[in-house]
Amino acid sequence: MNEEQTHKKIGLFDFVKALAETKENLYSDDTKSQYNQFMINRAFMQHLDTVLLANEMNKCGSISNEMHHDFLYNSIDKKRRYGKWAKASDEDLELIEFLQTKYSINKEVAEEYLKLSDIEELKLQKKLSEQYGGKK
Repeated sequence: MNEEQTHKKIGLFDFVKALAETKENLYSDDTKSQYNQFMINRAFMQHLDTVLLANEMNKCGSISNEMHHDFLYNSIDKKRRYGKWAKASDEDLELIEFLQTKYSINKEVAEEYLKLSDIEELKLQKKLSEQYGGKK
């Protein structure tokens, strides 16, 4: 690793690109604190050819960052992968915000509520709430 790279902060997408596309070994003592197993697994969950590898790494949550990196580095084929990260729709975001306000809960709990709720019923409740004002 050259001197320029040791002073440069390595980001999530730098690690993902190095593991999947360039096959450059960015992991070192200087960069190990910047390596985030969860987010790297999440990035590889977005592609059909790497989802099973990322899932295996999710099962092994107690392994070291170096072991995690080495497994993915040696298991993923070198190739350019195109894709967007999965995101919630604007409508889902509005319903999550509505649930947060109505029940005074955080975003994660509101997302769970959304998964368990009838979407049409929530839309009706949101509409009525907006029409008549108030939280509930």
